[in-house]
Amino acid sequence: MNAQFTASEPETETTIAVVGGGLAGLSMAACLGTAGIRTTVIDTEGEPDDRPFFEVDDNRTTALIQNSLSFLSACGVWEGCKEHSTPLEVMRIVNLPRGLMRKPSETDFRSEEVGAGAFGYNVPNILLRRSLCKRLEELECVDHRYLSKVTQLDNKGPKAVIKLENGDRITAELVVAADGAGSPTRQMAGIKTTSWDYPQTAITCYIEHSKPHDCISTETHYPAGPFVLVPMHSQDGSLKRSSIVWVEESNRAKRLLSGPREEFIEALEQKLGDRLGTVELFGSQGGFPLSSMIADSFHAPRLALIAEAAHRLPPIAAQGLNLSLRDVAELADQLISAVSSGRDAGSADVLRAYDKSRRFDVVTRMAAADSFNRFASNNSVVLHSIRDLGLGFLRQIGPARRVLMKVGMDSPTGTPNLMTGKPIPHIQS
Repeated sequence: MNAQFTASEPETETTIAVVGGGLAGLSMAACLGTAGIRTTVIDTEGEPDDRPFFEVDDNRTTALIQNSLSFLSACGVWEGCKEHSTPLEVMRIVNLPRGLMRKPSETDFRSEEVGAGAFGYNVPNILLRRSLCKRLEELECVDHRYLSKVTQLDNKGPKAVIKLENGDRITAELVVAADGAGSPTRQMAGIKTTSWDYPQTAITCYIEHSKPHDCISTETHYPAGPFVLVPMHSQDGSLKRSSIVWVEESNRAKRLLSGPREEFIEALEQKLGDRLGTVELFGSQGGFPLSSMIADSFHAPRLALIAEAAHRLPPIAAQGLNLSLRDVAELADQLISAVSSGRDAGSADVLRAYDKSRRFDVVTRMAAADSFNRFASNNSVVLHSIRDLGLGFLRQIGPARRVLMKVGMDSPTGTPNLMTGKPIPHIQS
């Protein structure tokens, strides 16, 4: 879309304009700002408040793996989340009895087997957003515009120009689209996507329980989809809170979410059994339909796509935000290199290099998530038996188990430079 602008409109010049105030977009701004690059963030949301996290509508948490934690630490963000995070020391997969099986099987993946204190940490999304927003306030080169919306994009000239709903326009060497799976920015640039839906909805909520979870994340496979318990900790430090991602057939999920709270709790207790003792639901419950999507290209002239503007996949094995943060780290590394050497941050060679560096990782993760979801979410006794044989093999063969854990924690193309624990280089102005 080659929009036309008038000279009378208020104009701001920046090096990078980030469209989208989700966790990936804010992380991009935090990284670039830490490097000293002029960055403007267009955020449709308002400033985060200080209510208890469980009173906020967004009741999702994110399990951040170690590479993501290294990146957020380098950006000056993770310190503000530490006290609210919970280590993930064991990943347990439970295969329920079916066919000739008489009892459930459990397969544990322990972080100590790969020399890590924890695979990562679980943190409420709203608390991570607060820490990101606070960090952006500290960075003088970052302009964070809350309650703002892009209405037009012109990416055909020597600079990209975006127009906001309030009439302001912003010129930038590069626009980074981080505005979600439905990305209006991507649509304005005319980038096509390939997508497909699943007949499933992921229900999210928080629970308190009488038995401690012992930092074990438990994923139980049901025909409708996985039921995942992710460790959290209570305000008193006890290990008796968990967040839930409950994948359910969409029609049933809709009934559970719109029906009486008592019926929701009853269905939840049936899923939990006595694994965590007595259970109490706290906060609200929400849900989102499952789908996969990948953009035909991760870039256009003066535009780069990251996170769900570029790809979306089911919530399998904590891949969502961790995959998105690899986009952020890789693109930020390319931009820091370009700006520090005096090159155009929005040049075609920078964008092609970013696209090439990310596509293989994204495509392989999407294929794995799609295959796993289809393989695990069905009533087939044959597939169930194959899955149990595979898990049994992993239980018995330590080297194979450790290889799988390492694959889950890193990109097949290697760890992006900014996720290795090194400080973010600061560009001297």
